[in-house]
Amino acid sequence: MLLLAATHVNAQHSLWSPDSLSNSSPNFAMDRYNQLLTYHDPIMYLAFPLIEPLKTRTIPLKDGEGKDGYWLEGNFTNRFVIHRGKYYNPGWLQRTRFTFDVAITPRLTRDESSPLLPSNNRFGLGFDLLLSSTGNLIKDRTTPAWLTVQLLHYSNGHADSFFIRDDEGNQRNNYRSGDFSTNNLRVLFNLANVSAGKHVLSAAVGWQRELDLSGPLGVSPQMRNSYGKHRALFSFQWLRVSRLVVRNSIFSTATKKIAKQRQFSFRTDMEYIAGDLSNYPYKNKYRFGCHAYLTYMPSTTNEVGFLIHGYTGRDYLNIRFDDIVFIGELGLYMRINKR
Repeated sequence: MLLLAATHVNAQHSLWSPDSLSNSSPNFAMDRYNQLLTYHDPIMYLAFPLIEPLKTRTIPLKDGEGKDGYWLEGNFTNRFVIHRGKYYNPGWLQRTRFTFDVAITPRLTRDESSPLLPSNNRFGLGFDLLLSSTGNLIKDRTTPAWLTVQLLHYSNGHADSFFIRDDEGNQRNNYRSGDFSTNNLRVLFNLANVSAGKHVLSAAVGWQRELDLSGPLGVSPQMRNSYGKHRALFSFQWLRVSRLVVRNSIFSTATKKIAKQRQFSFRTDMEYIAGDLSNYPYKNKYRFGCHAYLTYMPSTTNEVGFLIHGYTGRDYLNIRFDDIVFIGELGLYMRINKR
């Protein structure tokens, strides 16, 4: 969702509605491709969450686990660019972007002393490859396709027992300090329809596989046949890009172009867990999870906008995957301007 600037005179409007200066850049097609990739990067936010269980927990939440609710949740994520294609690169390098990917998701409870829950910590490498023609990127209407591959380590940085038990023998995951660790390989095929000055409409389908790399990157053994080894991934996004608008004055025959810097987007990310879940504690394995995001950026030259986020399924906060919830959030949408 990050908006790249044009390569000349720091023009700030969308490259899909360029002025003559940005259009004349020899790197114009590559800038458009890299801007398209940032439109589809993970969403960064800080929001107030309301979290409701959809299934009664075997052991109720305890102090320090969110029994009194939550103050804030954040998703601080970015794909830091190692290489992105330039017009003077060989053809295959023009089509590529290599990234170092980082994401941290903390959640602050309302319990005594307002402790932080064990956060999601993801880091790894990413690769994007344009599959369609680079020449089509200069057209006002185009349908680019690209491949995204990520290899990520995912953990919460804690080392306590995985489960807790009560006096009656009930058991669930340790939400406050349980050890969670896995690695995943994600492959996504993306297809977009781009209409200059109007929208970017895109869809993606892919697959994720959990990997046991042993040692410090090993998978917690308690997660086998419970967390899920395979995931089918789906995504859909509509984004209203900033644009140039031609206006006529009633007092003059002259026309002028005005940059409309606002940006709207709607995104939904879905996953379906496949494979053996025989150790998952419930008869219903709750294989499906769905995120929906609505974002509004009042000005694409700024770095803070507004967000509404909804989710249903297994809690996406690492070791809480045995907690079935609905999450609704309202807060700030953030991005790092890449110029």
